[in-house]
Amino acid sequence: MVSMSWFKRLLSPAAARPALPPAEPWQGENVDVDRYWAEAWADLQSRQAWLAKRAGLANATWIVDQPSGLIRFERTDGALVTAPVQIIGSWNPRNEVFTWGWDHPSVATRLRANAERTRWFGEKNDLQELTVPQVKCSEGEAWRLTAVSVKVNAARGAYRGPTDGGPVVFMSLGDLKVLT
Repeated sequence: MVSMSWFKRLLSPAAARPALPPAEPWQGENVDVDRYWAEAWADLQSRQAWLAKRAGLANATWIVDQPSGLIRFERTDGALVTAPVQIIGSWNPRNEVFTWGWDHPSVATRLRANAERTRWFGEKNDLQELTVPQVKCSEGEAWRLTAVSVKVNAARGAYRGPTDGGPVVFMSLGDLKVLT
């Protein structure tokens, strides 16, 4: 008879909320681009699942304070969550165009660093979609561009910030702080 102790460990609270694995930022090395894109997508999905469990941001209101470089979420339970933020880009659902943060006039210079580093990755690997200011794409493809940026920069995760009737802002997040 096989023991089910592994199954009990799988269901334990500690197993339900494993820590995010440490990530290493891209250092300019040559990569297998197809593999890197696939890893970036898989990594983002696991990071987003972890963030969803830990932070509870599904119905939170949000605001970015560009001078401080922080995003602030107010959850429905009254808790505040803050994190360092970088603006990767914005996606406009009307024309299906993603505009990179490094070329967006309303993005403060200090919040463009991750987008700039992603552009460098694109230049080094001859990936046009990472090096042109605007990309015609679906929202799913905008998420994939964001996933690559999260991996290139070893961010903790990403946030898709809707705006009132306007573009969707894609951001990468640093370590979250939950303030109750």
